[in-house]
Order: sequence, then C-alpha cells, then structure tokens
Amino acid sequence: MIWWTEDPSRFRAEREAIAVLADGADWMTEPRWRLNESYQFVADFEIVRLGRAESLSIVYPSFFPAVPPQVMPREEIRISGHQYGAGGELCLEYRTDNWEPHFTGALMIQSAHRLLVGETPSDGERAEVASAHQRSIAQEVRGSTFRLVLGPPLMEVLSSMPVARVVPLLVDEHYYGKNWLAHVRRLGAEDTPIWAAVPPLADPRSRGGYAIRIPDEANVPFKATYEFVGDVLTAIEHAPALERLASAPDETPLLLVHRGVARLYSLSSGTGSRHVYEYRTVLTPADESRLSAGHVDLPARSVAIVGCGSVGSKVAATLARAGVGTMVLVDGDLMFSGNLVRNELDGRSVGMDKPLALAARLNEINPAIKTVAKRLLLGGQESSGSTDLALQRIGRCDLIIDATADAQIFNLCGEVARAEKKPLVWGEVFAGGIGGLVGRCRPDLDPPPHAARRQILRWCDNNGIPWTGTDTGQYDLQIDAEKPPLIADDADVSVIAGHVSRMAIDLLKGADTIFPNSAYAIGLDRAWIFAAPFDAYPIDLVMEGNWGPQIDANAAEALGAIVSEFFPKPTEVEVEG
Repeated sequence: MIWWTEDPSRFRAEREAIAVLADGADWMTEPRWRLNESYQFVADFEIVRLGRAESLSIVYPSFFPAVPPQVMPREEIRISGHQYGAGGELCLEYRTDNWEPHFTGALMIQSAHRLLVGETPSDGERAEVASAHQRSIAQEVRGSTFRLVLGPPLMEVLSSMPVARVVPLLVDEHYYGKNWLAHVRRLGAEDTPIWAAVPPLADPRSRGGYAIRIPDEANVPFKATYEFVGDVLTAIEHAPALERLASAPDETPLLLVHRGVARLYSLSSGTGSRHVYEYRTVLTPADESRLSAGHVDLPARSVAIVGCGSVGSKVAATLARAGVGTMVLVDGDLMFSGNLVRNELDGRSVGMDKPLALAARLNEINPAIKTVAKRLLLGGQESSGSTDLALQRIGRCDLIIDATADAQIFNLCGEVARAEKKPLVWGEVFAGGIGGLVGRCRPDLDPPPHAARRQILRWCDNNGIPWTGTDTGQYDLQIDAEKPPLIADDADVSVIAGHVSRMAIDLLKGADTIFPNSAYAIGLDRAWIFAAPFDAYPIDLVMEGNWGPQIDANAAEALGAIVSEFFPKPTEVEVEG
C-alpha cells in the first residue's frame, strides 16, 4: 500500500502543517522532502538545542495515517534515553496505542523537541523525562537470547536468603526457538533444599552452581565478565566456587540477588579467564488459575485413550492441559510424516511408536502427568496375554476414550467399560470431513456401549436421509494398511476432538452434566443431513441392557464344579496326643 497515491490531499496537508511549524519555531530548520527506496515520504530537518543541531528525519509509513510516522536521527546514534536503539525511532507522546488518524506529523516533531529539551535543559545537565507508557515483559526481553524464567514464589525465597552466604543451585536449561531458556530446579542442597520445583523441561541440560545474595547497600557494577565474577567469588571466599573459577569441566551458573533483582551469569567451562554468559531475567506474573473450580480434582483422575492418532493425540493434549493426572495411551502404530497434517505431534516424532511419542508430548505440556504407554493394536495380531493385560489396565482407569473409529476396537473398549462399570466416550470423523459423531455411555445412566451404538445406527437409518459417505477411511496412515487414509484436515479433526474432550472433562468433574444428550452428530460441511457447518443433531439414547459383569443364572452350581475339580479337599492328618 502507498497511502499518498490514494490520498494526495492528505500529503499536501502534512507538508503544510510541518511548513507552518517550521516557520513559527526558532528551534527547527526548514524541512527537505524526499522519497526513500520504499517509496515512503521522508522530511529531513534539524532541531536546535543549546546551540547544537540534531539531524532528524520524519518517515511516513506505508499505512499512514492508520499508524503514526516515526521520528529518528539520520545517523546510527543514540540521542535520547527514550529511543529504540542507536539510530532507532524516538519513543514519543504519540504512539500506535494512542495515535488517531487526524493527528499530523507536526505533532510528532513538537513531541520530539519537548523530549530532547526535557532531557538536556541546560549545558552539562541531564534530566529524566518520565516515560509516557509502560513496556511489557515481552518488549523488555525481545532482544535477549539467554533468558532466566523466574516466578514470584522463588523470587521471595531468593530475596530472603542470608546475605553473603553461598547457596547451592541447580539450573535446568534447553535451547528452543533460537533462545536459551533457564529455570531454577533447586535452591539449596539436594537432601535439604530451600526451594524445589517440578522440572518444567522434559529433557533439560542440568548444571550445578551457586546463588548469592549481595548486601543491598553495596553499589555493584554488574558486568558479564570473568573479572567481575572473580571479584564476587573472591569477596565471598567460598573455596568450591573459587576452584570452579580457576578451572571447571562444565559451565557454572551464578545467580546474584541484589535489591530484589535476580541476575544469572554462566561461567563457561575451561581454565582461567573465559567467557561469561549473561541472562535476562523474565519475572513471570503470579500464577492465576485459568481453569474452573471443577478442575481441582482432575489430577487424581486417570484416563485411558485408545488410539493415539489424529483425534486421540489432540484429546490427550487437551486433557493434560486440563490437569488430568494419569493417562494410559494405547496404540500399535508408528508416527509417519503423512500423519503430521492433523496430529498433535510434530516432526520430532516421525518413526516413533505413537503412544511413546505422545507420552513425551504430554510431559512437555504437563510435567506432573503420569503416562503409561501400551504399544499394542487392540483387535490386531497381538498376543492374547498382552491384549488381556492391556484391557485390564484400561479397565482400572476412571474414564475410557475410544478415538479409533474402529468397530472391533469399540467392541473391546465397550466390553471393558460395561464389565468394570466405567464411563466410555468416543468420537469419529466422517470421511471427507463433512462432520463427525461424539458419544458417551455412563454406567446405569446410559445404555451399555454396544446397545448405544445400535441405537445410534438405528437413528441414522430412521433419519430419513441415507448415509452417503464411506466408512472405509482411517484416521491415520499405517504402513501395512489396506484402507486408504480418511480425507479430513486438521480443522475438521480438531473440532470433533474438542467436543470429545469437552464431554470427557464434563464426566471427570463428576458434577451435573452440561450435556442433555449423550450423543451428537456435528456437521462441518453442507452434506448428508447437515444444512451448514456446525449444524448439530442431538441423539436420544434410552436405557437398554445392564451394566456390570454378566450374571450366570447357574453360577453357584458351575462354580462349585470348578472348585471340586481344581481345588481338591486337603488331606486329613491325624494328630497324636
């Protein structure tokens, strides 16, 4: 966009406003207009203060007047304490957050003059000009590659440490997104820690070092240099730290606390004088719950997810974020590059067993979660013993989720849910991404899973519009699959997975349900029975059949026969005396 080609009258008005300002101000020279290489209009001028001229330019951006013009020095120098780096624009009273389109560039030049005069009111005098706005944490650390992430609870502990006492420190760090991110794992000795945290990183680089609180009255010239680190450790006279100052096979983190501010330095490995890395502290805000009160019990809940593909991986991630404490993950497939188009996992997992890869992902989301990975294809060519053990583990969970859209696996999950009287939630995406189905079965409130599925199929048959899709697709590519993969994109799968997750969390909370029905057909396209995307059809399920183990009318007689055959009577032994 080139704004002045669409609104040349506004350009004329800008020239006139700045010309009038220059004509009436003895501190500003006549502007000289030009076009830069990006076809942006630029006015060069000087602001005279204390007999010295500052060479400045005002640049009109492509989206002017929606955004304000920028005033900056014409050289790569810093002329103000309110400036975005050497040669960068001045931070003035008018900014993107308070700019209005009827404002003019002349106002920006006047603001620049007030800033420069305010900072140097007379020769040899420097004054602070109050900031007109607050920078966010993200803005403060934007240029920092090394960052220490610190929360308020730890900051309180650091601020209350004894002055000048060396405290053992353990730092976890990883390289992610072109940044080195450090977290304090432990403060104090391993057996008697002052403070400790659940590891926030799945596979960190851990390094031991020292934390020291410096007296508030000391004026400390903080610098990321070997000499400065040496001065601190020499003053403390801590022999182990001084040994590592002289020679260390690993980096040594040094956390210095002074006047309520924590600074992390890391002395590189080696001998003698060597490089010191300086970290920018990211003081995170106090943790505030972003979940409802009903989520408080979820860490004590366990969920079995059968199928770790498109739907299952997304459901697992959502439940991990909701705080579910234990997840049993069952799948016999590998992760392939073709799965990446709609899976929670990424390229790091290609070639891995899906349940193992998903377990690693869940630990990244929620380090406190416990995962059990079962590399098993239920209903496939697997050992009967392995299958039975997997079904037993599934049956011990508080909730079972079938995310496979496979009838045979649904039957197995449904049988476990019925026998163990555990709720079952399932979801499937219709081929072509036209919609999907979500359902639940609650013990003694809904029909058992097999009966529920029959009722849903009857609902489809009785709906009056036949199902025109195909059930030959699969959620995920399999190396030996005879069926083609299901055609649906990540948005389609995410919608259905979100509904499955919502229904699962509703069950885990244990309160009154928000769902008046136990099954829903949800449209994502104008096809079949759906008039439009998000067209939803609730499906009524009625009680049919019994939950719990199958009751044998002849149980007593049959059990007696088994006991007689396999548990013979004990031999009678005469005892003298």
